[in-house]
Amino acid sequence: MRWLRFSHWNILAKILFISLLSVSALLAAAFLYFIPSIQERIVQEKKADVQHLVEVAHSLISFYHSEAKKGHIEEDRAKAMAIAAVKQLRYREKEYFWINDMKPAMVMHPNFPELEGKTLDEYTDPNGKHLFLEFVNVVTCKGQGFVDYAWPKPGEKNPTPKVSFVKGFAPWEWIIGSGIYMDDVRADIHELRVFSMGGVVLFALFTLALALLVGRGITLRLGRVIQGLKEIASGQGNVDLHKRIAITSIDEIGALSHEFNGLMESIARLTHFKKVIEEDDSLEDVYARLGETFKETLSLDHCLIFEADVMNHTMRAVYPPGVVESDMLCDGEVLANCELCKAKKTGHGIASIDFPRVCRQFLNYETQDHVCLPMSIGGGTVGVVQFALPREEDPEKRRARSENLTKAEQYIKEALPVIESKRLMETLRESALRDPLTGLHNRRFLQECIDNICFGVQRRNKSLGILMCDMDHFKKVNDSLGHGAGDALLKLVAELIRDNVRAADLVIRFGGEEFLVVLVDIDPGESVPIAEKVLRSVEAYEFRITRGPPLRKTISIGVSEFPGDAEQFWNTVKCADAALYYSKASGRNRVTRYNPSLVGKESTPPG
Repeated sequence: MRWLRFSHWNILAKILFISLLSVSALLAAAFLYFIPSIQERIVQEKKADVQHLVEVAHSLISFYHSEAKKGHIEEDRAKAMAIAAVKQLRYREKEYFWINDMKPAMVMHPNFPELEGKTLDEYTDPNGKHLFLEFVNVVTCKGQGFVDYAWPKPGEKNPTPKVSFVKGFAPWEWIIGSGIYMDDVRADIHELRVFSMGGVVLFALFTLALALLVGRGITLRLGRVIQGLKEIASGQGNVDLHKRIAITSIDEIGALSHEFNGLMESIARLTHFKKVIEEDDSLEDVYARLGETFKETLSLDHCLIFEADVMNHTMRAVYPPGVVESDMLCDGEVLANCELCKAKKTGHGIASIDFPRVCRQFLNYETQDHVCLPMSIGGGTVGVVQFALPREEDPEKRRARSENLTKAEQYIKEALPVIESKRLMETLRESALRDPLTGLHNRRFLQECIDNICFGVQRRNKSLGILMCDMDHFKKVNDSLGHGAGDALLKLVAELIRDNVRAADLVIRFGGEEFLVVLVDIDPGESVPIAEKVLRSVEAYEFRITRGPPLRKTISIGVSEFPGDAEQFWNTVKCADAALYYSKASGRNRVTRYNPSLVGKESTPPG
């Protein structure tokens, strides 16, 4: 009967019993509440993600509508550009957006282009649901909402359950939508359930084993203390007072608790850090916050952050602000070719502390060590954080520095999802500033940046060269070979123009077959030779855009210079435009330098 009273149990039995009771409660809570709750949250979060992405696509369409409304582009072209931009958007590899109108008829579907232009009011899924009419009803009643139906996955024929979010765009009577396949959601939930159950069971076993280990450790130490007290109480003369070390085990547990509290404090700081950078306005702010945290919190004073441009295989230093190549500790060649950076190329940390001279691009091995940590997203490296470290012989300081580097990795991991999100938003903005056909910047980009360019040129007592270029008889290509051939021709001409000017110069798709080239920081009179170089390049090129013989084309160019020809940049563009029309009227395939006598002599020959 003595064992029926909890107070009579020994310490090990009490620890094991409490641990077993706690684990049982945890298992019950996990299986009855937390796992079902998390499953529901997964579904809601995925639906929220789809809604957010549709709203991003909706904003993109709104941009093109606003451009048309302002008169910058024609409405039909604005619609075509909006359709092309939305069609290119992808997320989670195979997920896409579609557009239908209120008839309902399909406007754009990247996976079923055969539906485009067809009225779909009679279209049903295998369950008999008129899903496109449902889209119209939801948008008509609420403006936006979710719709359940069945639809084939990309690359498959058999429909599967799907939940889509649709939102109306009233000015054009469009409905923009995207969705999630419920079998993918169920697979995620099943994986979570298996992982959670396995984790909870492993945690339970680990907890009981740990309770047994800790309990035995405590009882052994208490046994030594009791034995010491007995020896003291017995009056033995050669008592070893160092046996009190067993009592100091409480201090060791206290130290362990202190370290645990330190870990919890670090986790709290990481969580707060992530919340702060999520609210930052730009990637530059995130990089600055990351660099300041390395310096102020982790005492890693010498830090450089590089962002990699995967498409162009280049890198640029983004922190500290205003860093130049002379401030770098690596060979500047890594900026022109990011594959020279070992951390970027391998995707894992590179440290000269572990292996001296591990990277040949680092220049200061005589006085410093370095640690380079990659910023990897989705299997690709989008940046590198470099720490330059003074040589340190003190083992304690080396240990503290190693701990801070480990914490730095945690901060980088916390920042990566935010960096990925902000990069996506910047990509979406960049797509609005580029011509989707040629990849050149568009007129809106020029409007946003030209004021700063003009100020800089005037401050440096330099000039801007303006080349207004127009393809000769371009309409004949479209009429005889088709618009596809015309598009291919425009792409090739854009590449030729880019290849014949400097990287610092701007090449703009100005509209139709017109290109505007802005030559930055030139001396007066330098524009004409460059324009003639472009003209000769186009004239000599054999355009192979069909299976037939190569096509020969020419280009007409009007040249002006800012501020020599006009005090305002856009007036200088008008000067170049006047010179272009004079080139057209004078027989085409020529360069005309603007002079005031050309005003009033412009004509509008076709092509």
